[in-house]
Amino acid sequence: MAVRVGIPRSLLYYYYGDIWREFFRRLGADVVVSGETSQSTIEQGGLVDEVCLPLKVAAGHACELKGKVDYIFLPRIVSLAAGQYTCPQIIGLPDVVRSCYRKLPPLIDVTVNQRRNSFDLYRSVIAIGRVLKKNAAASTFAWLQAARLPANAAPLEQVSPAAQLRIALIGHPYLIYDRQISMDVIRRLTAWGVEVVTANSVDPLTADYTTRRLAKKIFWQFCNHLTGAALALMYSLQPLDGLIFLTSFACGPDSLVSETLRWHARHHDIPFLLLTVDEHTAEAGFVTRLEAFTDMLGRRDGG
Repeated sequence: MAVRVGIPRSLLYYYYGDIWREFFRRLGADVVVSGETSQSTIEQGGLVDEVCLPLKVAAGHACELKGKVDYIFLPRIVSLAAGQYTCPQIIGLPDVVRSCYRKLPPLIDVTVNQRRNSFDLYRSVIAIGRVLKKNAAASTFAWLQAARLPANAAPLEQVSPAAQLRIALIGHPYLIYDRQISMDVIRRLTAWGVEVVTANSVDPLTADYTTRRLAKKIFWQFCNHLTGAALALMYSLQPLDGLIFLTSFACGPDSLVSETLRWHARHHDIPFLLLTVDEHTAEAGFVTRLEAFTDMLGRRDGG
């Protein structure tokens, strides 16, 4: 019987989920991905204190895999690029889950740190293979084949044929593509006749190049990409009617990004809306702010 490896549908799954699934499949494992986020997921993750909502959701997804798999894949991703880091809370997620929840399946929590050495990734790949009783050659080959897939497990945006406004929705994929956390914001905007463009639509190399307009490169890797993608959309020949930045409460790196985007949006005369969510966010208030913003854009465009 094949080993069952569980992957929480949260955080970096929305960046690398397709690659991870293919990698474990090529190693002969049965891959089980947790379901869509629900209120129950958030409640289970609520046992974790002093972290942002996405971390609580990730912990809840790990709990939902209990009894369904032999291992839970929860890598400790420190850095994926020279001179940059991921969020400290993401780095510490395996420790948080292990300390707060008992009787979970063993975690595959290999460390990936490419800040100084890009070959560190292959050391991690080989370590994962050892857990599944595969040799270094088999693990490396499986990874090279899986890594040929696009590094994106997020869905592509559906453009409304009757779109009257073009709005950039900027936020981490694990926020904007999680329908429970984001209050299904993409579907709502599309239903209101809005063409939604996200950072997912901007090539990573383009986003990285665009951040050179900043006085200093942003220290946090994924925030650097979000900022570069947003700036690329602002400088694009296709005009934006508005920009929405979706973040989670108490996210320190995002607080810096929001002010940077606010300043550049003002410079380009693009209306800017900051939406902050946590587990206590009321849907009615969230939708009201969203409706007011789109109505204002419609009047502004008509005027």
